[in-house]
Amino acid sequence: MKLANHIAIRYIGFTIVILLCFIPLTYFVLRAVMNGNMDESMRFQRRHIEESLRTVPSGSFISPDNDISVRQGDGTLTSNRFFTVNQYVADDNEIVPYRVMEFGTIVNGRSYFVRIRRSMVENDDILRAIAGIQLLILILLFSSLLAINKNLNKKIWNPFYKTLESLRKFRIDKDKPLNLPEVPITELDNLNKSLNALTGHNKEIFQAQKEFTENASHELQTPLALMRSDLDMLWQTSPITEEQAKLLQNLTETNSRMSGLNKSLLFLAKIDNNQFPGTEEIELDNIIENILERLEPAFAQRDIQIVKNISSGIREKANKTLIETLFSNLITNALRYTPQNGTVNIVLSATSFEISNSGDGKALDKEKLFKRFMKQSNSGKSGNGLGLEICKRICDLNVYGIRYDFTDSMHRFTIDF
Repeated sequence: MKLANHIAIRYIGFTIVILLCFIPLTYFVLRAVMNGNMDESMRFQRRHIEESLRTVPSGSFISPDNDISVRQGDGTLTSNRFFTVNQYVADDNEIVPYRVMEFGTIVNGRSYFVRIRRSMVENDDILRAIAGIQLLILILLFSSLLAINKNLNKKIWNPFYKTLESLRKFRIDKDKPLNLPEVPITELDNLNKSLNALTGHNKEIFQAQKEFTENASHELQTPLALMRSDLDMLWQTSPITEEQAKLLQNLTETNSRMSGLNKSLLFLAKIDNNQFPGTEEIELDNIIENILERLEPAFAQRDIQIVKNISSGIREKANKTLIETLFSNLITNALRYTPQNGTVNIVLSATSFEISNSGDGKALDKEKLFKRFMKQSNSGKSGNGLGLEICKRICDLNVYGIRYDFTDSMHRFTIDF
């Protein structure tokens, strides 16, 4: 739920609850006030009736009002008794509510019982009219609050939603800065300024890190090449003891891993810098077949069976170097982590590429799978933890989807074109 609606619901809900409680309360208070006024009026009328009874001959009082009844009493005195009763009126053919006062009195030595009633129809009509007006006010107030909330959403919250949309589209690895505009609302303007400063600072840090990685990779190429050359020359010297040979072998493998890591970092830096702009129509089946042919001795050495289902004539418009790297990394990764006498399945269709290999029965952590230097195997394999990240970056660049799942003891990577 949006913040504006979250706040509005509470204000509107609280207002409606108060009004819904106030309307019946007003009704009963006004009814009590009207009944009190009517009772007071009938008390004055009692005094008038008693004065009239004193001035007329005994037993000859006749009331001109049908709502006043005077009859001979039983000698008892009663105080005013007020109550409300519904009575049927034949002339109007309806039941009418009446307010009634009854009392007993003695005038000139004679006892009388008097009953006065007043119709409450007009009072009820007034109360219903007041209740209707209050209900109308409630509806108008509710509609007005909704209209005001909608208007506030457009005028006040619109800059906030624009800020959210700009943040959603912002990419720190792109050249375009955030540049949120100034807005007339102080809080939102401060938010935009803070976000501009934060993203600008982060872009500077990201750019510095990217330049450092690229520069470091370039600078490492020369010493690594010299080290490899010196190691080759050292291998050619004699005599070499068994202990020296082991040390040289470790140094050579370390140099190879460092060279591979350096090339991978440099490759990622080139992707970040958009240094692979050229695209062409590529036959994917030919690229995959060439990679498999190159790696065939390595598969054969470990007795790994390759099951292929590669459709021919599948074409994609992309950078050839990136696509070759993408398939090579995935196939090499399958070769590296498939156990002896294992199986690798490769499927290529018009919509996807899928490669699966038999594994150790344990799924990989999807949260860490495509992150830099996140190696999830303790088997001592010679990966540098960058291959799958390179695959992910290539897929993102070409708007491909890449996903991993583990079923039937098979690790499966799928690329959706």
